[in-house]
Amino acid sequence: MLKKLAVATALVALVPFSAANADIGSKFKKHDTGRTIEQIYKQCGIGGAIFGKSSPILAIISNVTWDLGTTAAISDSMSPDTCQGGNVKAAVLIKEAFPSVEQDLAAGQGAHLSALANVASCDSVNAVRAEYGVYTQTSAYQNATQEQNAEALYNIVSQKCAM
Repeated sequence: MLKKLAVATALVALVPFSAANADIGSKFKKHDTGRTIEQIYKQCGIGGAIFGKSSPILAIISNVTWDLGTTAAISDSMSPDTCQGGNVKAAVLIKEAFPSVEQDLAAGQGAHLSALANVASCDSVNAVRAEYGVYTQTSAYQNATQEQNAEALYNIVSQKCAM
């Protein structure tokens, strides 16, 4: 019985992939915002934020692996311009991968820090590091939730980078 349940669960989990792969040879269907599903998975969500400009294939893989593409779909449906521009991509990256971004900021290097610099068009990552480092020493940081600290980081990035 347990084996049948496991097989059924696996098959249900594969349905989105088989539906998505059915259109690979042809044009992807349009979404309500006018973007194709392919564009949504390349430009939106955590995959679009990290890999959107450098590797669309990795963006798609990341979106599917991270959360089966729900973040990409949600970010696309929020507003017509959700996935366009560095500010949205930076916000998604910071929100969805905050612990990794914060760790890379502390180390001064890493894939998430590079992705943040890329999507935010930030030439002054050192200025972001310095200001966020000062912020981490305050009681505001110590008493804040992860979401509040992510918002504080986003505000610093917005001030220091040319998004």
